[in-house]
Amino acid sequence: MSTEQTEKETIPDYLSYRSQLEETVLSEFSTREKSYAFRFNGLRRVLKDVHQQKLTRALERLQEDQLIERHQDGGYTLDSNYYDYLKDYYEKQKAFSRRSVSDSIHTQQNFIATRKENDLPVQQLTEKLAGKYFSYYRFIGHYYSNGEGRLEWIHAEDGSRILISAISSDQILVSSRNVSQNAIRKFLHIIQHILIEYNIYLAFTEETGPEAN
Repeated sequence: MSTEQTEKETIPDYLSYRSQLEETVLSEFSTREKSYAFRFNGLRRVLKDVHQQKLTRALERLQEDQLIERHQDGGYTLDSNYYDYLKDYYEKQKAFSRRSVSDSIHTQQNFIATRKENDLPVQQLTEKLAGKYFSYYRFIGHYYSNGEGRLEWIHAEDGSRILISAISSDQILVSSRNVSQNAIRKFLHIIQHILIEYNIYLAFTEETGPEAN
């Protein structure tokens, strides 16, 4: 049996002695990209404002076990060596649970802007948006790798209202759940204003179809 197989098979045993909060934190990381960086307060909001000290202790224990890393900008990422194992484990766990009724009643909106020139400044745009708040929306975390970016915000008063932005070299996709038309338009305007600095003028159009992840 290979070392990789051995490590993968010990994941359930390893998680069995983690606290529920630590396991929930790992589960949240596993649902996002490998190098996705959570901000501390963003993770608190995703976990419905868990007590600050409890989350701090949980993150410290996970760091001690080298499961997650803390970066100079205050972001936390899951150690890349464990990402695939944990993602596979939690996906199998979710397969046994039913989707809640509340998950099916969200109002989903998708807006997209495309660029034929493939010259969108993905890294610069990601860096300028990362950490920014707008209206009642608070920043959760972001991902940037190989010319692709993704950022997330959450409503300060209603954690189910999540705004997600996905960026590549030729398009920007913004997805929202239960967000007012006024708020989403303001957010699109922020993106457009930043791009004007690079002499790029984009128009967003609403896209219909299945919900984006």
